[in-house]
Amino acid sequence: MKLVRILNIIFVEEKVPQEKDSFKLHFFATKMAATLTFLLISSLLQGALCGTFNVSMPQNINVLRGSCVTIPCSFDVDSRFEKYLDDTCKAYWNDSPSFTSENAKLKPTKEITGDLTKKDCTTTFNNASLLQRSKYYFRLECDNALKYSFKQAGVDISLIDDPPSLTLTPSTLEVKEGTSVSLTCSAPAPCWSHPPALTWSPNLGQSQETLQENQDKTKVKTSVMSFTASHLHHGNKISCTAVYQKQDGSPDVTAETSLTPDISYSPKNITVSVSPSGPVPENSNVSLTCSSNANPAVRNYTWYRADGDQETFIGTGTSLNIQVSRDTQSFFCNAENEIGVGRSSSIQIDVQYSPKNITVSVSPSGPVPENSNVSLTCSSNANPAVRNYTWYRADGDHESLIGTGTSLNIKVSRDRRTFFCNAENEIGVGRSSSIQIDVQYSPKNITVSVSPSGPVPENSNVSLTCSSNANPAVRNYTWYRADGDQETLIGTGTSLNIQVLRNRWTFFCKAENEIGVGRSSSIQIDVQYSPKNITVSVSPSGPVPENSNVSLTCSSNANPAVRNYTWLKTRLDLHVLI
Repeated sequence: MKLVRILNIIFVEEKVPQEKDSFKLHFFATKMAATLTFLLISSLLQGALCGTFNVSMPQNINVLRGSCVTIPCSFDVDSRFEKYLDDTCKAYWNDSPSFTSENAKLKPTKEITGDLTKKDCTTTFNNASLLQRSKYYFRLECDNALKYSFKQAGVDISLIDDPPSLTLTPSTLEVKEGTSVSLTCSAPAPCWSHPPALTWSPNLGQSQETLQENQDKTKVKTSVMSFTASHLHHGNKISCTAVYQKQDGSPDVTAETSLTPDISYSPKNITVSVSPSGPVPENSNVSLTCSSNANPAVRNYTWYRADGDQETFIGTGTSLNIQVSRDTQSFFCNAENEIGVGRSSSIQIDVQYSPKNITVSVSPSGPVPENSNVSLTCSSNANPAVRNYTWYRADGDHESLIGTGTSLNIKVSRDRRTFFCNAENEIGVGRSSSIQIDVQYSPKNITVSVSPSGPVPENSNVSLTCSSNANPAVRNYTWYRADGDQETLIGTGTSLNIQVLRNRWTFFCKAENEIGVGRSSSIQIDVQYSPKNITVSVSPSGPVPENSNVSLTCSSNANPAVRNYTWLKTRLDLHVLI
């Protein structure tokens, strides 16, 4: 019984094992029991310490010089010492495994220490400059029987001047455009109360930050940025920057990691360039070149000509040589790679040419009355635009300049003159076709012609024809015979056939159209006949004395006039020329 009691005292007193300042038990034993007592104490002590007093902490921590550092730490004590874990317990650290609170190098306060009553010995040191590059051990001291230095494990503190390296996940990015992407940036957080600040450049979307715990209880600050991959991201560096704040007043330090995304996308920004650039003369040869931005590279270019809604395939290849005309056709190209197809905007080549398709329009259009005012307008197709219009009136082979400008106002007459315009630009001059304005007027210049012309014998048949100048054409001719003031309608139509007598009648015609009526001058037909109504007059008339002298006068009606008069004396049946 005496031996057992002595051994129990040894067991309890030494439960804070192998400490210089542990309770010392002095006992005496008989020489006979000395060896047995030693063996029993050693055996009991070794079994009691196994799996009871333990500590868990990282093997090593890199600490940025001048910054704070948090040492994650947890411990365990023998169950019989659980009751000694109270608010009097304090944590101490030293670079030697054997130490006491008096010679501890680091003596944290409760504000920077975990809850020791819950076996949490996590400790934060606000200025790592106080630390040295060494291995530090943890000691627990309570204002009771519990005092223990945990020599089983320590943490290697390494002071560094440069911030720790960041981790970017994934480290490379190869996706198709439109893919949802999440990039994770991880930065070691040696000091939990002042973790690094993480920023993305460029900021492509929403980001979410967390402070995560590693397997060894150290922590990392993570930022996850989520976005949709775009062709705009291809080849542009995406970086994550961590800013570490120091507690010793020295400047903050930064660390950065980055990747350059490889985004696959269909052709974008497809453009067509023309060589030579700028305006080109009609019928020139030009080279069209199709350019695009694509990943992977474009494997096929195709060319099209657009005529309204009609698109015609005209060639393949990066460049296309064509001869241009003044037709306002547009061109575009398609670019294709493994991802898809893109189309350029349509381009229209600036083809320059002298004025073409020059026309003259008249307002008001259609027939116009004589002496009306009309406006002539000259139109053309030209590039560059016409800079000068000139107007001409054509009288046979004679052309007279009558004005300039796009439009010309004139007063029209029945003269059948024609008009045209010239259009001029920097390339050349073009001429319109001649136009003749449809000027309408009543019949003018009405004349009567006789056939046969000249003198005609009495009782001959002659043809009278009425002619005039009119627009629209004469629709009705009427014939009249004039006997003094008496006018008698004798027929209608362009021509009139009559038998002529020696009566000295005159004839005229009237011509009528939709505009009005005109009258010809009167004509008298030269009807020839032998002398008629031949008479002899005596002067003096009446009875005369014998042997008186008298004058005999012979008169007649004849056409042409009588050219010879002869006198005869009649004696019975005898006519004697006197």
